[in-house]
Amino acid sequence: MKPDVSFVATFYNKEDFIPKVLSAIFAQKDVGDCEYIFIDDGSTDNSLAVLEECSNDRDNVKIITQKNAGPAIATNVGIDAATRPFIKFCDGDDILHPRATIELYKALKQFDIGLAWSLGEVVSANSEKMDAPDLPLSDEKPQLLANPIERALKLAIFNLTCVLAKTETVRAAGGCDPRIFIQDYSFTLRLANQTDFVLVPSILNWCPTVEKTNNRASALAGGSQVLHDLNAALAYFIYDHPNMDTNIRTKMLQRATSRAWTWVKRQENATLFSKEFYRYLNAKIFPNCGSAFDRTIATCASFRPERGVRIPPTTKC
Repeated sequence: MKPDVSFVATFYNKEDFIPKVLSAIFAQKDVGDCEYIFIDDGSTDNSLAVLEECSNDRDNVKIITQKNAGPAIATNVGIDAATRPFIKFCDGDDILHPRATIELYKALKQFDIGLAWSLGEVVSANSEKMDAPDLPLSDEKPQLLANPIERALKLAIFNLTCVLAKTETVRAAGGCDPRIFIQDYSFTLRLANQTDFVLVPSILNWCPTVEKTNNRASALAGGSQVLHDLNAALAYFIYDHPNMDTNIRTKMLQRATSRAWTWVKRQENATLFSKEFYRYLNAKIFPNCGSAFDRTIATCASFRPERGVRIPPTTKC
């Protein structure tokens, strides 16, 4: 049975990549009745015009435009618009393998869970892989990751391009956290709390390296945007789940304070007398004193929002 899929892709100043990105999405093999939801997140280049041109001969295409709000909010707009039982995500400059969707779908159905993800590969922008070749896949079998929240504490596991998920699971998890600019980690945490994951151990997407990083959220604020948002995602997850397992909450607090201390030590030559070290040490010795949310959200200031970290307007960190 071929899956009916909503393809959700967000774009911000990606005009150079859009033709190949859309071509790879439209060329997905063995899919059923699909729709294509493209969100232009307030691009200042010709992304919107290129999106329209590259999809004007396709059925079931929705192009949504909005004032620039960041990838988390843009992704949620796409989730809200999705009408098919599965969502395949794609970042605005990533290229899908022709069998990306169907291979993820088979693994998801095999284990009857809410999310499957694949491996990806970073390649040069002029690589032949940016033309979405139908390369051989790994012979390794899909691998179930039960209780993925433990692993999600250590890393983001995947970016959205790697993911196929049940639409009902994504919505039950609340999508991406709109209080956080970059979407990947909040999405991982929320879904890890909702379902087990399964890994398809094949490279099913390619991400280009680019010289101009001003359209990459990961490069904002000299790289501190990502770290800020990792800690903010942990803080808001703690806030949203007051009855979570104490051990998980402690690990989240300790992970956040360790990340902030490591950052200022490397970037600002902070000493053992800094507030970051005090927070880190206190989290190790007294993890259950006071509000875990307050202690975790306080670490976000260590990444210096005043230096260019993007924060959604309704958020206070």
